[in-house]
Amino acid sequence: MIRRQCLLFMALSCVACLSWSRPTDAQEASAPRDATAKTAEPGTRRVLIVCGLSGDEPHHTLFAETLVKLQAGLSARMGIASDNIRLLFGDEPNDADPREIQDAGLSTREDLEKAVAEMRQTLSPHDSLWVFVLGHSHYDGTHTWLNLPGPDLHEGDFAKLFQGVEAAEQVYVIATPASGFFIKPLSAKGRVIISATEADWETNETEFPLQLAAALTEEIPLKEFDADSDGMLTLFDLYITLNRRLAQSYLDRQFLATEHPLLDDNGDGRGSDLQIDYLTEDQGGRVRPGRALKVAYRPGGDGELAKTIRLRDLEIGADATNR
Repeated sequence: MIRRQCLLFMALSCVACLSWSRPTDAQEASAPRDATAKTAEPGTRRVLIVCGLSGDEPHHTLFAETLVKLQAGLSARMGIASDNIRLLFGDEPNDADPREIQDAGLSTREDLEKAVAEMRQTLSPHDSLWVFVLGHSHYDGTHTWLNLPGPDLHEGDFAKLFQGVEAAEQVYVIATPASGFFIKPLSAKGRVIISATEADWETNETEFPLQLAAALTEEIPLKEFDADSDGMLTLFDLYITLNRRLAQSYLDRQFLATEHPLLDDNGDGRGSDLQIDYLTEDQGGRVRPGRALKVAYRPGGDGELAKTIRLRDLEIGADATNR
């Protein structure tokens, strides 16, 4: 009997101790949290813009102006700090060039490799990496080559520069002729790859980079920019918007379109012409006059990742505050 009473007393004492030591809800709320449990801060968006050889004076001026306009759009409209935007240009600068071009590095193969290596050192897993490639290129039936000062660079070696890069958000926009061939080697889970052309003999000079720069800098009514009408401005909306502008530009001049952009963001190495469901029949799409927009949805297909990438501080048109 005495033994049972002792055991009961010991059990009650343990319960009392546990009750006394357990903090109240108020105490838990006021207790300092472990620093390691802190939510990760949003990463930094870092941009590399590469332009190859211009070839002649008119293209030197055109490419220089496009680079500066693209940088301005990324900085002013998307809130990317100019210090986090690195430019590489294919020509030696001249006195008439904008300051941004005069301060840019040269886009030799060696300098490009060095720039990517330095970005790898700076990037954290929470950061974003956006890469834009402009200029001339040629396709030899096996590879598409970026025309750089010094040795050219084909799509496979370009992709190797970014192999294994760790960044929460990765966007590669290849705006050169025959750029569709870059999709397969660059493709990976968690990456968005956008090309100016199909993986075909689309080797004419592209207007894609001009429309890209314009879409980032010119005021466009929000209802026109928000292609999927979800109330958010995303990379997907940017892709559709510049495709609309590109197709309409060819249509207005009654030219046959010699470039058909593609987007791959599911890692299968195959680009999709997602714009076909958003362009009119005259523009080369499926939208018929007077018919409601009907978009074919494929779970796990291209476009899903691009729709999650917000263009953070982008302001388009006077009604942008209503988004």
